[in-house]
Amino acid sequence: MSKTEAAERIMEITEEIRELVQEAMDLVRQEGTSLDRERARSYWYAHILMNLGGDHGYLGGSMCSMEDTARELEEGTDEDEDEGEDEE
Repeated sequence: MSKTEAAERIMEITEEIRELVQEAMDLVRQEGTSLDRERARSYWYAHILMNLGGDHGYLGGSMCSMEDTARELEEGTDEDEDEGEDEE
């Protein structure tokens, strides 16, 4: 698998996770109490969305999201390559 293919698959997985998290949150909204909804929205839901990357509507973000990793793979930038260049 090439880095580009890996990056594309990571982006697909990111979208799948985003859809599943939304489904889970919908279930909490339908079946949970207001405290359940508020706690989910404030904690795990927010943390997962921020770590996936992209526009999530929360203040802050991840130092390295899944989308960041996919872009880095696609661009071919990683520390192993950079270290190898320094040694030459």
